[in-house]
Amino acid sequence: MTRYPTQGNSETQPLEQTAPSVPATVRERLSPVVMEIYAAGDFHRVDMRTIAREAGMSFRTIYRYFGDKESLLFYFIQYWLGGLYPAALKPLDGDGDLRSKLLGVLKLHFEFYEKNPNVGRIIFMTVPLERWMRDPSYAQRELMLRMLKAISDAQQQGELRYDLDSRLILDMFNAIFNRAFLMWEYRRRSYSLTAQAELLLSVLWNGVIANKPPAKSTVEAAVKKASARKTAAK
Repeated sequence: MTRYPTQGNSETQPLEQTAPSVPATVRERLSPVVMEIYAAGDFHRVDMRTIAREAGMSFRTIYRYFGDKESLLFYFIQYWLGGLYPAALKPLDGDGDLRSKLLGVLKLHFEFYEKNPNVGRIIFMTVPLERWMRDPSYAQRELMLRMLKAISDAQQQGELRYDLDSRLILDMFNAIFNRAFLMWEYRRRSYSLTAQAELLLSVLWNGVIANKPPAKSTVEAAVKKASARKTAAK
């Protein structure tokens, strides 16, 4: 998972608006090669000519659609994540408590990366974050905004601590997920990542759950204060 998007930032617009129109035959031919090379190597040592050679394609063809190796990789990250999104949004739909929804989101992510560990290696270990953060594929705008809304709603209903910025809670959720994948990879995938979801979420949940339902006036004051902080931060 990635960070929450910033409202009004053109860099966080969905990738579909900026991605090159790549023929399916080109995409399917390149996808396994790009995944294998980037998952196994150093981003800075990868070059497009090697990718072209391994894929049995001309360098000119790849350059025509992507321009450089960063655009090539970021395009395929978004393509691979098509197997995760929008499925990861489903737990946020409908009724139910926030804890169950977050657990559903976390499990779907863990299941995806257990089945596609090379995608995880590329996203969490290979990609230079400073460069990726400038690309539209980093924000995962729809998921982050929906999760922020779910967290904010739970705060207003007294389910979560109202003295915490909703973005901080989301950041902690993302941090737990990112660290869990890295340690799973470091420990050579010796256990089920998905099986850790319940325990990991409980660590976060125990820190953000409201001790008792606050008075409505107190919640409203906290919401206004949080809104003022966000406005001042823009």
